[in-house]
Formats: sequence, structure tokens, C-alpha cells
Amino acid sequence: MIRTSHVRVPARARARIQIAAACAAVAALLASSTAYATVPAPAGALANTAASLAISIHPDQIGNPLRPGFVGLSFGAATLAADDYAATDLAGYLRTLGRGGILRVGGNSGDSTFWTSTGETAPSWAVGTITPQKLSHLATVARTAGWRVVLAVNLKHPDAARAADEARYAQQIFGRSLIAIEIGNEPNFYFSSEAAYFAAFQAYATAIEQAAPGIRVTGPDAETNHQAYLPAFTADETAHPTPGLAEVTDHTYPLSVCSGQTVTAAQLLGAGAVQYETANADALVTAARALHVTPAMTETNSVVCAGAPGVSDTFAASLWALDYGLLLAQRGVANAQFMDGTNAAGCDPYTPLCPTTGDLTPRPIYYGMLATSLVGAGKFVGVTNPDEADVRAYAVRDGHQLTVVLDDVQNPATSGPTTISLNLGSARLHYGRIISLTTSDPAGLAATTAITLGGQQVGPHGAFLPPQASHVAVLGGTAVVTVPPGSAAIIRFE
Repeated sequence: MIRTSHVRVPARARARIQIAAACAAVAALLASSTAYATVPAPAGALANTAASLAISIHPDQIGNPLRPGFVGLSFGAATLAADDYAATDLAGYLRTLGRGGILRVGGNSGDSTFWTSTGETAPSWAVGTITPQKLSHLATVARTAGWRVVLAVNLKHPDAARAADEARYAQQIFGRSLIAIEIGNEPNFYFSSEAAYFAAFQAYATAIEQAAPGIRVTGPDAETNHQAYLPAFTADETAHPTPGLAEVTDHTYPLSVCSGQTVTAAQLLGAGAVQYETANADALVTAARALHVTPAMTETNSVVCAGAPGVSDTFAASLWALDYGLLLAQRGVANAQFMDGTNAAGCDPYTPLCPTTGDLTPRPIYYGMLATSLVGAGKFVGVTNPDEADVRAYAVRDGHQLTVVLDDVQNPATSGPTTISLNLGSARLHYGRIISLTTSDPAGLAATTAITLGGQQVGPHGAFLPPQASHVAVLGGTAVVTVPPGSAAIIRFE
């Protein structure tokens, strides 16, 4: 088992019920005159309600990989049609997230944009037109950043020949940067059944293969809360395999404001969201493994219908993105693309990169995505954590290195810091370096500015200086760190 869960323990009670080994480890470290590490506290954090917690790492319990390029961006095809992102330094912000990421172009506008390679006039339903020149601009961004592309074609307004023509140009223009063609976006909205969708999907796949031999495709890309599409797609593919199927794909948003609902940061960071995210990840991985292809979360974010102001655009989203990304990867998802990566129409609450004159502005969620990238590649190992409700914990092993992530999702306005005794499960680890994700804004989880990762902020054109790290002592295979509420720590042990 890679992650052990227990009943939530209130913060004030945890201090009285931690096992004696945790107390002994803390005492040993203090007696040795070695200071334990403390993550910088968010402004306004309480200092008089400290708690303690013992977490054990099990390096021999090897789980799923955290792959290079796990974190990606998804944006609407209307952004590609508008082509104005090409005037910004999108590539710079992608490079900051690391090489090998994925740009997925689709969204609702994937089924409302018009493709032409001959200069035709767009029909009245089209919100924009995509041309070979616009694909070339996107290809330049992808190559400059070292990223790859998944490109959606319009299925809602059926024209398999036109989709095949777009795929043929995409194959020529993107070359090896093109992962696959996504056939339609959230077909549950415009097909009466999964069977009707699958028939159209295969007709498109056949036309695309004839026009661009060797090209790959993805599906079903159903909207969140339509999990019936995954087992149905698996059954249909098992009976009638699609040549070139590269990924089984899904969309997940733990919260919604689509029908006027209101949501809170506590809900986003709460157990209900975690349960929903886990169930969706497991369903996706099960479907993909049955078909021996890659499981990809090609569209995801905090709150569906463009996000919630005061939640999706705050520091709470930073902490959520770090926890959520690692949760997906730990469950077996290969990559995740956060919607709306950069939005031609402006800046929705959940948008990671907002367009400004000649550049882009990184939002809080971008910092959570960047923190996930800083964890690095490796394989998840087992963690026993008695308080997953308040402090999320992950461990990733890469050779002789062990990276532990501690994400304290408690509200600093109502909770104090947690001193954590980490039993690393290995006598070979002698020291650690800690990078913190925090904010100095007194607003805490509601902060929209003053967010730092390793003491640094992302600057113009994606400039990001090497994160600052502080030393963490290791004694007898145990390290002690203090993590303030509303902050996260990435600790690399060697």
C-alpha cells in the first residue's frame, strides 16, 4: 500500500496522541543541539496551537512513477484561432515548468472552431478559424519550450474529411512534437449515447489514419461526472480496437459553479474533493490499463465553468494543485493538463497564465504546478500518515535520493504549525534540503499575491531564479521539520 489513511484527528488532540517514538526522535534531535527545519510561516499564522505528527516513509514499497513533464497546460482551440498568445512569451513560462510537458488544445471551443487549409469562409457557428499558419505558430512555441502537443479536431459539427485534413497538416507541421489528435471534446454533451459517439470516433480515426498514416488519436475526453464513458469506451475498444489509440483521456474538476453554486477554499482542500479526485483517477487508470495505453487527464482544474473567484485564483489553489497533481500521479495518471492554460478571451479565475500586454502573468495555481515539477521524476514509495486531512504527505524515490512533500492545507487563521517527525526508513540518508511554498500575505489561503517558491517569484517571461533551500538535519534515519498551516515543503534527502 502506497498511502495509508486514518480517521481525521483534530489539531489540538494530535499533540496528546502521537506515538512515543515521535517524542523520542524530537528529544534526541534537541539533545544533539541540532536545530530542526522550519518552513517560513505565512503572515498571520497562529503560533500558540502547535501540534505534532509522526509520518513514516517506506522506501521499499515502490508504486507508480512520477514522470518527467507530468504537469501540462490545456487551452481552448479559440486561443489557437485568435493566435494572440504567439505575441507573448508563452514558451518561457512553459520552460520554467520543465521540459517535456504537454500542451493540449481543445476545450469547448475545440468543437466550435473551424479548420481550413484553403482560406474558406467560416460558417456562422464558428467562434474562430484555425489555419496551417496558426498551427506553425504553436509549433514554434512547443519546440522552443521542448513541449509536445495534443490537438483536438471538431466532432460536434461532423466533417471527418476536414478533420483528416487538419490532422495531416498537424503531422507535417508539428512533427515529433505531436503526440496525438483528440477526436472531439466532451462528446457526452452532443451524442445521445456512448455507442453513437464511438461509431463517430472510429469513422474519424479511419479518415485520419488514411490522410496521415501513423498518426495517433485519443478518446473519449468526457466531461467530469460522466464516468460511464470510460467503461463503455473500454468495452468498445476491446471489441473493436482503434489503430493508433495513444491515450485514454478524461476530464476532472472536483468542484462546480456551473449552475450558480458557491464553493469555498475549505471544500477545495477538503476530504470530499480528495475522494472525488481519487475515484476519477482510478477509473481513468483502470480503463487505460485494460487497453494497454497511457492514462491522461487532458483537462482539469479546481472548479468547472471557469473557476470560482476567491478560490481558484488564490493561494489555496497553489496548495491544491501541488496535492492534486501528486495524487493523480501516485494513482497512476501519466500526465495532467490544467485548463485554461492561457486564455485568449481574458483571465478566468482558474487560468494559470493571464495575458497582459506583451507577456503573461502567472497566477497562484501556476506556483502549485511549478512546485509539482520541482519534486522531480522518480517512483512513489509508501507513506504512513495518521493525519491526511490536515497534512498531505508524498514521497518519491529516485535512486539514492528521496523527496518528501508535506502540504499543510489547514487555514492559518484557525490553526497553528505542525512539527513533523519523519521516519525516513533508511539509514543511508544523511541530510536534506527544504524548499517552501508559502505566502507573506496576511490573507493566507485567500492571498492572490506575495506567493513564493523557495523564496523566489516567477518574473517576466517566465524567469525563475534557483529556489533557496535550507538545511534539514537527519539523525538515525529521522528528520524533524515544522510546517506552518497554509504552506508546503519539498524536502530532498540524500
